[in-house]
Amino acid sequence: MKNVCTTLFVVLITFGVAHGQQTEKESVLETLDNFKQAIVDNDSDKARQLLSDSVRILEGGNIETKEEYLSHHFHSDGKFLKAMKRNEDYQNVAIVGNVGWVSTKTHVWGTYNERELNLNSLELAILNKENGIWKITALHWSSAGRK
Repeated sequence: MKNVCTTLFVVLITFGVAHGQQTEKESVLETLDNFKQAIVDNDSDKARQLLSDSVRILEGGNIETKEEYLSHHFHSDGKFLKAMKRNEDYQNVAIVGNVGWVSTKTHVWGTYNERELNLNSLELAILNKENGIWKITALHWSSAGRK
């Protein structure tokens, strides 16, 4: 009976840790999804809340601060995302303590600025848990023609 109780205890503890980790992964992904939706909705106030004050965004050969990104690339990114169809091909989430990172590969296709596009879009997002809330601290976006 003691072995059964010990085994049950270990299983419950393991489940609790795994469930807690899953909840953190879901929170990280929710933060990213909310940020992408803020871009599409052109809601810079919402985006501002989801970005850390120290965020760095690597896109189009530039490294931008929060204010730099929100003042210009943010708006054109929203127009682009609205115009395109997207399908997530791959996503991996890892969390260690208060740091999470998500790598995503997305197929993006459609017409933008009168050009037919068919791209693989890559994203690396790093998030940090600040005062119990996940904030985006770094984003790296790149894309290449789909083969």
